[in-house]
Amino acid sequence: MLQRVARAQGHNERIEQLLRPMLQTSPLFYVFCGILLTIIIWFAYAWYIQLTHGLGVTAMRTPVGAAWGVYIASFVFFASMAHGGMAVSASVRLLKLRRLLPVARMGEVLTAVCLMMAGLSIVIDMGRPDRAFSMLFYWPQRVVSSPLSWDMTVIILYFTLSASYLWLTMRSDLLHCEKRFSRRGIIYRLLLIGYQPGEKERVDRLAWWLSIAIVFLIVMLSGGVIPWIFGLMSSRPGWFSALAGPYFLTAAIASSIAAVILVAGILRKVYHWQEHIDPAIFKGLSVFLGVVSLFYMYLTYAEQITMRYAAPEAETMVSEMLLQGELAPLYWGMLILGFIVPSLMLIIQAMRPGWFSITRTVLASGVIIAAFWLKRFFIVVPSLLRPLLPFPTGTYQPTWIEWSILAGTFAIAVLIYTLYLKILPIMELGEE
Repeated sequence: MLQRVARAQGHNERIEQLLRPMLQTSPLFYVFCGILLTIIIWFAYAWYIQLTHGLGVTAMRTPVGAAWGVYIASFVFFASMAHGGMAVSASVRLLKLRRLLPVARMGEVLTAVCLMMAGLSIVIDMGRPDRAFSMLFYWPQRVVSSPLSWDMTVIILYFTLSASYLWLTMRSDLLHCEKRFSRRGIIYRLLLIGYQPGEKERVDRLAWWLSIAIVFLIVMLSGGVIPWIFGLMSSRPGWFSALAGPYFLTAAIASSIAAVILVAGILRKVYHWQEHIDPAIFKGLSVFLGVVSLFYMYLTYAEQITMRYAAPEAETMVSEMLLQGELAPLYWGMLILGFIVPSLMLIIQAMRPGWFSITRTVLASGVIIAAFWLKRFFIVVPSLLRPLLPFPTGTYQPTWIEWSILAGTFAIAVLIYTLYLKILPIMELGEE
């Protein structure tokens, strides 16, 4: 009897700790949200100028500019970042890796937010948001010839499945929140529509099948649709390659796992969840991240040596721009400081357990994430600046409009994630 009471008290204390983001709000929270809202307001102003004056206010002018620029680079980045969380959660369901359960929902929410930002990046790049509705209305006619139709189709399907997965696996926690937070009860009751006692077995079965479908979509989006948009364009140097599929898929896995490490590390520190998020989770994910990032460096080497050896002139020009030209300092800095150094540091930590540090691991993951955004930029822009056709070449320097919109998309993503923490539990309450 005493043991049952002690277990119940321990369970209640654990739930109170996991609900800490929803129970406690410090002044720093409002300051942080205020900064994000300021950036978003500036983003709205910049986008208003772009909508009223057209894409001519950006630097994306052809042929002396990059027709896609930072908008499509951000789209590829966010679409790739969406995979790690669902991959971690799917591994919990399919491979029984229960040790990763504490960070599974953090990744699931990250997936949903990144998919929303990927869709927003497409809409922004179109110039006119109403064109997105045209893509939906005329989808049967355009899906054959429009790469963006492929993107929109897979992103909508992926978001629907990932949001459904998150909703299903959160239902038991929503029931607890409905009782615990009476003022927000209507939100939880709406999300609990159709709830029946004893539905856990059915929900677990549905979540298992959804995991299989989501893993398939992960491969299709970052290992199929997005690489095909680039890899099947024979008119652009540096893109027409069979390497595009594994190249993009490896980048998606590495960048998204780095994002899961970063989010888990920040939340562990801010909400004092040291006893709930075990250091072994960071050790396992960091080793995987280091190995995959170094493998990505091998794919980058394979790409460059192919472009340099007996390649058409335009291919060599793109490679020279990166390795020896105007983008070389930033490109080499990205390779060495953004990939090689942090990846080797993560692997050395694994070989020498005494050197392991969660803080160092989280910082290395943040650096790798920034490097992967730059790598998307270097995939998109140089090939557009060195076309095969005899157009005059030029440079591309994003305007303040593009930088403002780019900063705004990241601020929106962070704000959505932050508000989620205040409304819904970010870790499963039932078990650990």
